[in-house]
Amino acid sequence: MANDTTKKLPSFLYGQGDRIALLKRVLHQLGHPDEKFKIIHVCGTNGKGSTSTMIAALLQKMGERTGLFTSPFIDEVTESIRIDDTMISAASFAGYVKVITAVLVKMELDPAALSAFEMTFVVAMLYFAEHRVAYVVLECGLGGELDATNAVKTTAYSIFTKIGLDHTRILGTTIAEIAVTKSKIIRAHAEVIIAPKQPPQVYTILAQQARRMAAQVHLAATVELRVVATAQTKTVMQLKTAHAECTFEYSLLGTYQQENLATVLRWLQVFLAKEKRNFKLEQLIAKTMPSLSIPGRFEKIKTAPLIILDAAHNLDGIKAFTATVNTLYPEKPKKIVVGFLKDKDYGHCVAKLLEIKNASFYLTEPEHPTRKLAAVELQQVFDKISRMHAPAFTAARQAFNQAVAAAKEEDGLILVVGSFYLLKAVRKLIVPKNKEG
Repeated sequence: MANDTTKKLPSFLYGQGDRIALLKRVLHQLGHPDEKFKIIHVCGTNGKGSTSTMIAALLQKMGERTGLFTSPFIDEVTESIRIDDTMISAASFAGYVKVITAVLVKMELDPAALSAFEMTFVVAMLYFAEHRVAYVVLECGLGGELDATNAVKTTAYSIFTKIGLDHTRILGTTIAEIAVTKSKIIRAHAEVIIAPKQPPQVYTILAQQARRMAAQVHLAATVELRVVATAQTKTVMQLKTAHAECTFEYSLLGTYQQENLATVLRWLQVFLAKEKRNFKLEQLIAKTMPSLSIPGRFEKIKTAPLIILDAAHNLDGIKAFTATVNTLYPEKPKKIVVGFLKDKDYGHCVAKLLEIKNASFYLTEPEHPTRKLAAVELQQVFDKISRMHAPAFTAARQAFNQAVAAAKEEDGLILVVGSFYLLKAVRKLIVPKNKEG
């Protein structure tokens, strides 16, 4: 498996020395692959993956050969690197790792000089360049200024999804500090798109950095988008523009996805104008939005019983998850499998999860040897906040099986929420592997 080619690399080197300078040197030695295509850089706290996937899908509908780099992956690292919805093969991934490792040796560096994420990013740049993509949608991993993806020379578009508190030990303890870090992805003369419903200081900080870089700011809050109808399988949306009005189906179910959609539509308006494309915005939306599916983002993976996975793992994400569940399934019995990493704000997340109506919880642990929060510790939090004594299981499989058994008795809904490492453990029990290219 491709994971084997990076498992010996350090898992985390963020902020340890000048990582960006090192990555720029590596890209230089490889012939500047990042300069072979136009880059749409997506940064934020929540919604990056969904926003990136929607943009890539729209570019494909326009006939553009499109590279997509996202993180984290659920099953295999190859999920992070795709061209036109086909992920890189494990053999190709391993081959690029060998090429990069040889370059590191030539540079008189340790073969483990890059972290696993940094290596995956460089593999993506080589892969996209050699396969001659026209555009790359590049999702930031952690932060912005010091994130590996910020080693690229230039970007055409800088897109900011919802910014909130997460990774506070690394990025900063306030939203303002985190926004400053993320704002540093803005390049000279780029088009900057900012998601709606940001904290006021986020708008100010991003606008200030855009002015410094002579970049143009476009607010997604100006998009006139409203919900016409909501169902358990789709949402019907209405978009009004200066020139047209259209109604379309939208397959991403989370209520939070509507903010991501507004951000994507604002980008699309800017893109069509800047690139002088003659596509009708309404037709592109109608052809693209009904068939979207994003692993781990309120993803329905089975219907009998109904099973949904969502990688909400910070407070903003859990708030959005809770709102979506209560909107779509207000009275249906719910069995919720929960697991967090111990470096998350899990106390406040639990308090928000307890607002879900008619819910029972099954507590477990993500599959991460050092960062997982013990199930018994999570149980203590539930006990402290509520009178509900939720059962705890060290193995995610056990928790999931118990939830499924209970749901079948009540014709209930099973939800799995929390760390990507938890979703990985559950998803592989049910979902077949993605296609490779």
